[in-house]
Amino acid sequence: MTSGRLLIAIVLALPGVGAAFSGVTVRVAPDAVVARDVVTVGDIATVEGDEPLASRIRQVRFSPAPPPGGRHRLDAAAIRARLRTATLDPARVRVDVPETLVITRAFQVIPGEALVEAVRREARTRLPGAGEDLALLPIGRADDRRAPTGDVALAARLHDAPVNAAFLAATVTITAAGRDYETVTLTFRVGRYQQVLVATRALDLRAVPGLADVRSDRRLSTEAPADALTELRDVGDVEIVQALKAGDVVTARSLRPRILVKRGELVTLLLDGRGFRITAQGEAGEDARRGDTVRVVNATSRREVLGKVEGAGLVRVPFADAGSTR
Repeated sequence: MTSGRLLIAIVLALPGVGAAFSGVTVRVAPDAVVARDVVTVGDIATVEGDEPLASRIRQVRFSPAPPPGGRHRLDAAAIRARLRTATLDPARVRVDVPETLVITRAFQVIPGEALVEAVRREARTRLPGAGEDLALLPIGRADDRRAPTGDVALAARLHDAPVNAAFLAATVTITAAGRDYETVTLTFRVGRYQQVLVATRALDLRAVPGLADVRSDRRLSTEAPADALTELRDVGDVEIVQALKAGDVVTARSLRPRILVKRGELVTLLLDGRGFRITAQGEAGEDARRGDTVRVVNATSRREVLGKVEGAGLVRVPFADAGSTR
């Protein structure tokens, strides 16, 4: 036996009955799970007997491993053929071979979202003015990848793109067990996150939303409507004109000022100036919303005045118009 090389011979016939055997027995298993790129005899078989010969036989290369998650199926003839690639001393080694051998490569799953997040982290570092509001939306689904077992690192590299470009391409290199395993290319649409107002529950037509009915949320600028609201002003003075579902963005066109003064109802007329304030009752001549000018008939004088709606049932009359009649 020469240094650095193991000479193996395969003995397919067992020794004669009653003959003593003091060498090494190699019993190939029907199933084997391997973690490395190269399958050794020790990965697929139990090797027992004389040491250090048994130890050296365990290290003998049997075949390349399948890809992560893949399988190789070999019948008895194929197993023997692969073992014959080396030479065994028939007096010292015997082999027990099953009808079939299935070699399965162990693997780990790298989620597609992990690849996407690696690009986002790199973009926040490399792109001018990028921050937590930067939004990268994958174009197409980022598929999960299978990688060999062992420590995994993801290294993202951004392709050159003009400043403020609408699209961005990047590659992510998957390193497993200290070796570059696969490089994946991803393409993104570039946007920003912005704060918008969304409904916390379903809001039907004519509903009057309160503060508990809306909340602030971060949404992509590429998906948020141009007239998305960031706050709810005039709480109690607006109504829904486009029905909203829970989670829908509240827009300027989904709201309008609600009617605060109805035709025929009694309202309070307010007339004030420097050093005085006068209030009276009157009958509204038409429906009106906050800020609208409305005709009101003074309940006492029966004179018609013009005033501006300032709240529910409240109309302010300009001092100059206090005595005008229609």
